[in-house]
Amino acid sequence: MQNLTKFLETVTYLIIFCMAGTILLFHSRSLNNFITTVKKEISSQNIFYEKERTSDEIQESKVTYTELISTLFVDPDYDIQINSMTILKENYNYREFDFSTVPQAEYTKSYQYDSSGDIAKVIYKSL
Repeated sequence: MQNLTKFLETVTYLIIFCMAGTILLFHSRSLNNFITTVKKEISSQNIFYEKERTSDEIQESKVTYTELISTLFVDPDYDIQINSMTILKENYNYREFDFSTVPQAEYTKSYQYDSSGDIAKVIYKSL
């Protein structure tokens, strides 16, 4: 009687193990099919992938006049320098700022860092 109970217990464990293996293989196959379908769909839509940018490209990027003006409509987190004009974040109020002093041009945006590596100033230079 004890041997029969031990045998049935072993068979039950074996059946549970086989069912778990089958479920694992089924989900693995389903996930593989899903990934393959998504890859085909993306490649058929001619989506271009993002490329990595170097730190120089991140630090110095092109900004349009409109983007520059839109950043001036909020209180800045950093001092801003536009060509030779410096705007201090402590004294800046966009309601009193004369936007006509900003030349309509395309700008390069770069950052000036302090000794601890934090951004101290955002610098915009017209092209």
